[in-house]
Amino acid sequence: MRVSCVAAFLFVLLPSVGSTQSLPSSVSIQAAAGPTVTDKGHHVSAAVGFSPLSRVTVLLDVQRTHLSSRITRQERGFSAFRGGTMTAVSGEVRVGLWPVQRVTPYVLAGLGAGVSRPNVNETFPDPVTNDARFMFFGGGVHVPLRERLSVFGDARMLVGAEAGELLAMAPVRVGLAWRF
Repeated sequence: MRVSCVAAFLFVLLPSVGSTQSLPSSVSIQAAAGPTVTDKGHHVSAAVGFSPLSRVTVLLDVQRTHLSSRITRQERGFSAFRGGTMTAVSGEVRVGLWPVQRVTPYVLAGLGAGVSRPNVNETFPDPVTNDARFMFFGGGVHVPLRERLSVFGDARMLVGAEAGELLAMAPVRVGLAWRF
């Protein structure tokens, strides 16, 4: 439903998308992976995208992000970060900016929802499952390799809530896109 809302929003902002049949469009599948920046972890994702215009892509994404647990010992005690794994579905819009040679920078934004499962260890022995809701934004670059195959890299900041607490992650990803 979120992807439908994003597509409707694009049709309102860009009337030519809804009124003409002659614009090129394409469908793509994408896969990406990479580390998280602020906390030790990793991110993997797979997406299906639709490009109503050459510089606009709307994606439906399935992603999994894992953050490792961390214990910091101090003189008078310790602090502990539980970490965990979030599996989610999100809708994303990417807008390509000015191309420089073969490289096209882009900005991105989206919304998502999923399930978060905090890590279980000796400090946090109880398993927990939380609903998670988030938004994200970021930017990256897109580089065509062949007519239908391209590579992309991006950094994103994901902010949201789970079980009444703040959720924040910053994955940096590299991926491949195959356009049909």
